[in-house]
Amino acid sequence: MTERSPGGSPTRRRLLAAAATAGAGALAGCGYRPGGGDLAWESSIRTNGLLGPGTTRFAVTADRLFAVRNQSGRTYDFETETWRNVENATVSAVDGTGATRLAAETERQAVAPPAVTERSVFVPVEGGRATAIDRDAAGIDPDARETTAGTEGDETESGDEIRWQVNVVVTGESSESDESSKSGESSGSGGTEAPPAVDGIRAGDRLVAAVAGSELVALDAETGERAFSVTEAWPDGGDGAADRVAVDGEGVWVAVESEGEGEVDGGSEEPVATLVRFGPSGERRAERSVSVDVDWLVAVDETLVVGSAAGGTVRGFDADLDRRFALSVPTPSDRPPVVEVADGAGGPDGNGPTRRIYLRRGGAVRALDTGDGEVAWKRTDVPTHRRPAVDADGLYAVRSRAVLAVGADGEDRWRAPLPESVTVDELFAVGGHVIVVDGGELYGLRATPGERWSLVG
Repeated sequence: MTERSPGGSPTRRRLLAAAATAGAGALAGCGYRPGGGDLAWESSIRTNGLLGPGTTRFAVTADRLFAVRNQSGRTYDFETETWRNVENATVSAVDGTGATRLAAETERQAVAPPAVTERSVFVPVEGGRATAIDRDAAGIDPDARETTAGTEGDETESGDEIRWQVNVVVTGESSESDESSKSGESSGSGGTEAPPAVDGIRAGDRLVAAVAGSELVALDAETGERAFSVTEAWPDGGDGAADRVAVDGEGVWVAVESEGEGEVDGGSEEPVATLVRFGPSGERRAERSVSVDVDWLVAVDETLVVGSAAGGTVRGFDADLDRRFALSVPTPSDRPPVVEVADGAGGPDGNGPTRRIYLRRGGAVRALDTGDGEVAWKRTDVPTHRRPAVDADGLYAVRSRAVLAVGADGEDRWRAPLPESVTVDELFAVGGHVIVVDGGELYGLRATPGERWSLVG
C-alpha cells in the first residue's frame, strides 16, 4: 500500500481528507483531543506502475490489514529492454497507523481471499496453485525485492519474501512437484488436464488447508509439502466449502457430506453432515454426524463452533467432538468474524478475556461468547447488510453516513460522521483504528473515544 493515489495525483477525496487531518492537528493545540471516528490518516492500496488494478481481496488481523489486488497490463523490462505482459497480484499490508508493512507480488493472479498467520500470507492463485509469502521480510525493504511473472509462463526469480509456491492439486505425475515448487518453478503434470481452481484456503501455524473442487488438501505451512488430502469430501462440488473448513493447532476440522453412519448430534436418525478432526498426518482423531446442513466452522481455543443457517442453530464441540453447547438462534450463512474481547467484557460473569463471535441475521447483531456458549448481548439498531469491523473493544458499523462504535459490553461508545465524499466498500478494525476502504483508497479513523466539538460526538 502506498501514500500516493494510483494515478499519481491527489484526488478530491484526498484533498478533503488532508484538510480534515490538518484541521484536527490545529485544534489539538487548542485543547481538542481527537476522538473516535476522527480521521487519522489516508493511504491507497498498492498498485504497480502502468498495470491496471483488478479484484481486491482482504484479510485482517489484530495489527494489520492485508490486501491482495489483481493487476494486468504491459510493463517495460529494463534488463531485456522489452515490453512484456503481466497478470499477477500485489500483496500489501498496512498497520493501524497506516504504515506499509508488506509489499510483494504473486506469480499469478489471485482467485480467493488470502489466509494469514503470524509468519505468512497464503494466497490461492490461478492454475490450482498457492503462494506463501513471509509477512515481515518484504516489509523491511520493498524496493529490494525481485518478483512477478508474465502470462506466457516465464517466471522470474522470486525475492526472499516468497517462501514457497506449489501446485495444490496435481492432475498427473507429481514426482517433480516438491522440488520444483521450492524454487518457484511451475510443476509439470504430465498431462493436459487443467487442475481445479483453489476455492478457498485456511491456515494455522503448522498446516494450510486448501479446498479445490471436491478435494481438501492439507499442506505443511513451512515447506508447502503435501501433508494429506481428502478426496470427494464434497461430491457435489466445493462451492462454499472453504467456510466448512477450520485449522487450529495441529488439526484440521472439516464438515463433509455424511455417509449415513455415525453418532448423530441433534436427535435425528438421518445424518446430513459429518464433522471430522484430522491430525497433522491425516489421521481421523474425532468424528461426529449432525442432523443439519453445516454452513461454517470456527475453531477457537480447542472449541469448534458450527453454524447452520437453515437449521437456525449454533453448536459448540470440544476437541473430541463432545457437545459443549447448542443455541437456537438466527444464524448467518457466511462465516462470522471472531475476536478476543477485552478483560471484563466477556467470559463467565464477565471476568477475563474470551473469544467472541458476532452473528448478524434477522435484523439483529448478537454477540456470542464461545467460552460459555451464551449470547452476551443483542442489538437491533446495528446495520446487518454489511459485515461489521470487530476488535477487542467491540464492533463498528456504518449507519446513515456515520460510523457507530458498539463496545464489547453492547453499549454505545461513539458515533461520528464519515469524511466528506467517502463511501464505504469495506470496514476493518486494526491496531486502534477503523479502516474504511473506498475503492482503492484507505481512510484510517481513530477508534478510541475522545472529546470533540460535534453534535454527534
